[in-house]
Amino acid sequence: LMSSSSLSRNINQNDLPDDIFNYNNERFHDYIQQSYGDDLAALLNFQAIRNGLHLVETSCDDILLIFQQESEEINKLRQLCCFKISNGKYEIKLGVKLAINSLIKLLNVKREEQKKRKNRTSTKRTSANVDTLKSVGRIQSQNEMTVPPTIAASPVSDAPPTQLALQLTQNRLNDIDHITDIGQRINKWWSTYNNNNDLFLSEGTHYLLENQ
Repeated sequence: LMSSSSLSRNINQNDLPDDIFNYNNERFHDYIQQSYGDDLAALLNFQAIRNGLHLVETSCDDILLIFQQESEEINKLRQLCCFKISNGKYEIKLGVKLAINSLIKLLNVKREEQKKRKNRTSTKRTSANVDTLKSVGRIQSQNEMTVPPTIAASPVSDAPPTQLALQLTQNRLNDIDHITDIGQRINKWWSTYNNNNDLFLSEGTHYLLENQ
């Protein structure tokens, strides 16, 4: 039998499988048995620690509290994880403690690595989507949806002040309608690539429109 006290593990060399948090019950205990020993596998199995997520939520001291109790099954665990001293009592093997602490630390490191990797992937995907939308917005604004003003501007010297003001207002409304139409087209395009129907893009935040 292989015991955890015979193993030497290095926290800086995390060789846990990338999918370790998908291991449950028998698969998880088989991995512990092969990598850490029969004693540690039996100890975790006895306490119904079924996966890595259970382990990162506990501590070595919590796991070893079981040896303060008395039962026939616990005595069998003592034969694996402890040694008997002169007064008839048992001491937990140092290798068992080190193996538990090492496993918990490695699991926490692995979980943090996966969180960082997931965040980097999400950030890159969002940045790529925004860059694509900006490019599409500029192309559509410049090439596809050029709308001439409905009222031609008159020379300032020939137009009365009231007429000029109305003319400028109409031109401004045309610009607003033009931008609104572009925004609607961009969001329609975005909805075909985005699974979240509640997320809309806004001009000035996700893309930029410029009058030419």
